[in-house]
Amino acid sequence: MEGTERAYDYDGEIWNRRRTAVERKDGWMAYIYMVRCTDASLYTGIAKDVKRRLKEHYYKKKKGARYTRSRQVQSLEMVWETEEWSDAAKLEIRIKRLAKSQKEELILHPEQVSGRFGEALEGIHYHPRPEITLERCLGL
Repeated sequence: MEGTERAYDYDGEIWNRRRTAVERKDGWMAYIYMVRCTDASLYTGIAKDVKRRLKEHYYKKKKGARYTRSRQVQSLEMVWETEEWSDAAKLEIRIKRLAKSQKEELILHPEQVSGRFGEALEGIHYHPRPEITLERCLGL
């Protein structure tokens, strides 16, 4: 049994999580996300609970990033999902190093994320999750 997909309830909505044949210890996937702020800047972060994390950014909670506390989050541009936190961290740091124009290109073509960074991310699977929106995470 290579892998299974299970559905779970996320505040009344069904979201999928992928699990390997050996059940994940913590039961959570890792997410890499990009948000656009009202000043048109892009912020990239990682989270296990993307819905909670986006609420922290949007409502400027103490646990939100300093960057988004000083700028209002306007939209969630893209979310990628992967199975391991370390893989999410690898992608996050590479995205943060990109020029803004390259980040914009990545938003337009999220499926190309693994190929864009070559051997550094070879063999790691990142799944674009365009159905995850800011409005959905905030319950609007």
